[in-house]
Amino acid sequence: MRGFFYPQSVAVVGVSEDPENLGRNIVNNLIEFGFAGKVFPVGPRGGMIAGMKILPSLLDLPEPVDLAAILAPAQVVPGLLDDCGRLGVTRVVVESGGFSEHSEGGLLLEQEVQERLTRHGIRMIGPNGLGVMNLDNGLVLPFILIPMRPKLGGVSLVCQSGGVGSNLMSWLAQTGLGLNKFISMGNKLNVNENDLLEFLLADDGTRIIYLYLEDIADGRRLMEIAREAAKPIILHKANIGETSAAIARSHTASLLVDDRVVDAACAQTGILRVRTRQEFLVAAAALMQPPLTGNRLAILSRSGGEAVVAADACHQSGFQLPPIAPEVQDLIRRRSRAGVIQPQNPLDLGDIFDFSLYNDVVAAFCRDARIDGIIYLYGPVTDQEKAEARASARTIIDLARKANKPLATVVVGNLEEQDYLRHELGTPIFTFPGEAIRALAVARDWHRRAGAGPAPASEPPATLEATRRVLAPWTGAAGPLPLTASLEVVQQLGITVPGWVAAASPEAADRAARQLGFPVVLKLVAPGALHKSDLGGIRLDLTTPEAVAQGYQELAQVAAYRLPEGESWQVLVMKQVEGGLEVILGANRDPKFGPVVMFGAGGIWVEVLRDVALGVAPLDEAAARRLIDQTKIGAVLQGGRGQPPLDLEALSRDLQLLAALMTACPEIREVDLNPVRVLPAGLGTLALDARIIV
Repeated sequence: MRGFFYPQSVAVVGVSEDPENLGRNIVNNLIEFGFAGKVFPVGPRGGMIAGMKILPSLLDLPEPVDLAAILAPAQVVPGLLDDCGRLGVTRVVVESGGFSEHSEGGLLLEQEVQERLTRHGIRMIGPNGLGVMNLDNGLVLPFILIPMRPKLGGVSLVCQSGGVGSNLMSWLAQTGLGLNKFISMGNKLNVNENDLLEFLLADDGTRIIYLYLEDIADGRRLMEIAREAAKPIILHKANIGETSAAIARSHTASLLVDDRVVDAACAQTGILRVRTRQEFLVAAAALMQPPLTGNRLAILSRSGGEAVVAADACHQSGFQLPPIAPEVQDLIRRRSRAGVIQPQNPLDLGDIFDFSLYNDVVAAFCRDARIDGIIYLYGPVTDQEKAEARASARTIIDLARKANKPLATVVVGNLEEQDYLRHELGTPIFTFPGEAIRALAVARDWHRRAGAGPAPASEPPATLEATRRVLAPWTGAAGPLPLTASLEVVQQLGITVPGWVAAASPEAADRAARQLGFPVVLKLVAPGALHKSDLGGIRLDLTTPEAVAQGYQELAQVAAYRLPEGESWQVLVMKQVEGGLEVILGANRDPKFGPVVMFGAGGIWVEVLRDVALGVAPLDEAAARRLIDQTKIGAVLQGGRGQPPLDLEALSRDLQLLAALMTACPEIREVDLNPVRVLPAGLGTLALDARIIV
C-alpha cells in the first residue's frame, strides 16, 4: 500500500486545457500542496498546463512512473490499464464514475477492469472516488479543489464516500485536529478498507484511523487486524437500515440484524464505533491527548455552575473525582480572598483572578499520581484579562504535555477564545463539559480494550466428531432438520437435553411417558410446526397415562387443521423440567463476519423483550461470560434479593460449544435453542427445544 502514498512520480490521466476540465484540478492540487515528485499530465488533446506539456497517451511518457491517477470516461479505463501494464505501472487510482454504481453496463466494465488488474498485477484504489491524499509529502489527488486546507496532523481517513470524506476534511481543518492521509475508496473493486487499515496501523504519521463504511468487505479480517492494533480505530458504519432479505425461520434470524453484529465485532476487538461525524470529532480530540490510563479526574473551573455540570457528567460516565491533595488545599487557602474558595474536587476558582494560581494548581495535579486526567473549564474571560488568561492557558497546556497527562480544555460560549486556543496553542477544544467528559470516556475505554489480542483459542471439543456423524445423513439438504435430529446434534455436542422419545401413535406415546416418568410434555413435530407454541402444538403438565392419551389426540387434531395437507408428523414425548430460568441460545452466519452466537432472555417473549447480546465465534470462557453480562437476564442469573445464583458456568460452556459447532460445521446456517432452562449453580442447564437449519 505504501506505493499509493509515497510515489516519486505520478501520471495524471484525463487532463486538458479546458478550464472546466476536472483533471486540471488534480495537477493544480499537486502543485498547491507542494508535491516534490515528478508530475506528467496526460490527455488525448495535448496542450499545456502550469508550464507542463500534456502528453497524448500514457505510452508517450518519457520515463516509467510509480503511480497513475485516472479521471477519464469509464469505457476507456480498461484500455488505460492495459497501457499501465505495458509500462510496468502497478499502482493506479481510478476516480472515474460510471461503473457498477451507475448501470448494468458499468458492472460489465468493472469486470473488464478486474480482469486487467489480475492480468497485469496492478493494485487499484477506486473506481468512483476522490482518490488519495498524503499531507506528509503533498500528494493530493482529488479532482476537487481543497478550499479549507487542513494542517498536517495525526488523523487518517478511509472513506467509502468522497463527499463524506471531503466534508470531514473541512471539519478537521476547522477544529485544528489536522490530517495525515485521506483515501476515498469508491467502489472498492480491488483495494479495500482492510488493505488500507493494515498500512495505516504501521504508518508513522498516522495516530488515529477513521473508517467511514457503507458496507464491510471482510468482517473477520477486519476483526483480526483490529485485535492487534496499537492505534485507535474509529468506525462509522452507515447504511444500517438494510436487514437480511432472508425469510426469518426462527427467533434467531429475526433478532440477528447486521448492525448488531457490527456492534459485537467492535466490542470484541476494541474498535470504537460512532454513529455520527460529530461523535468522531469529539472522540478524536480526546484520543490526540496522552493516553487516559485510569478513571480519576480533577476538574478546575472558573464557574461554579459549570463545575457542577462537569461533576454530573463525570458521574454519568463512571469517572471518579478524588479529593484534592493536602498541598493543593494549603495552596488555595493561602492565596484565596477571604477564604471563600472550598478546596474540593471539582475546584471552583471563579473568585480568584490570579492566573498564576491556576498554573500552580495544574502543576500539582500533574504531579499527583492519584489523578489520571484534568478538565480545565476556561472562561469566562473579560477583555481586560484576556492576555493573562491566554498566557495561563498556554502554561497549563505545556504542563500537561510535559507530564504526559491528558487535559480536556472546555471553552463555553466564546468562539474567539475557542479559535485562539485551538489554532494558536494547538490543543483540542470542547464546547461543553459533557462533551469533553464523553470524549475522555471514549479515550479511557479504548485504552482498556486496546490491542484485544488474538482471537480466542478455538480448540474443537472432542464431541464434534460424534456431532458430525449425526449431521452426515443431512449432507446436501437445505432447510430445517427434524426436531429429533436437532436434539441429537445438541446432545452429541455436549449440551444437556431432558429425556425424550419420538412417538408415532398414542400407544407409543404412552410407553414413552411411562419410561421417562411423569410429568411429561408432548410436542408436535413436523416441518410446518417450527413455532409449536403459535400452532398450539405443545401440551404441558401431563401427569397420567390418560392425560397423555388425550394430549396426543389433541395434537392430532392440530396437525389435521393447522399443517399443510399430507404433511407427515409425529409427537415428541419429553420429561418435564421444573425450576430454573429460561434463556435463548442462538447462532447464525453473517455474510461479512461469519458465525455469530446470540444469548438472551428466552421463552415465548424473546422477540418482545429483545434482551439479547451477540458475539462473533469463536468464544472462550471470558467472551461467553461477557455475552451473558451484557444482558438484563444475565444480572438475574447471578442471583440476589434472596435468590441463589444459577449455573453460569454451565451456561458459559453451552455458548462456547455452540460457537465451536458453528465454526467447525459450515453446513449449519442457523441454530435456535429456545428455551434453555438454567438451573441453580452446580445443576447445569437443559435445552428444552432445538431448531437447526442447514
